[in-house]
Amino acid sequence: MTLTERRVDDVTLLELKGRLVYDEGDLMLGTWVDDLVAQGRLKVVINLADVTSIDSCGVGMLVAKLVSVRNRGGDVKLLNLSYRSHRVMAISKLLEVFETFEAESDAIASFGTPIKS
Repeated sequence: MTLTERRVDDVTLLELKGRLVYDEGDLMLGTWVDDLVAQGRLKVVINLADVTSIDSCGVGMLVAKLVSVRNRGGDVKLLNLSYRSHRVMAISKLLEVFETFEAESDAIASFGTPIKS
């Protein structure tokens, strides 16, 4: 898996590409979000559009990072769930836990961050 980071004001966008599965992407994502939390960056959007596969470890890492960010007063939101990601999140009832968005601007605005034109 590859992970890239962009920032829009005080919101951090993480773009995931590849497999969010045990021993391929779950630990990378966990470490990255832990570093953001240590920096006080507590508004996180994770773009799953290019995630080709997600397993229970990947889902577990998303939940673990949601909990750790929320415990510090922030939030993690999901963007562009692929068909597979959406299906896994629906089956596990996590669509009731995470806020999900199809448009990046909506995800950013959900934090109360104005979008600059």
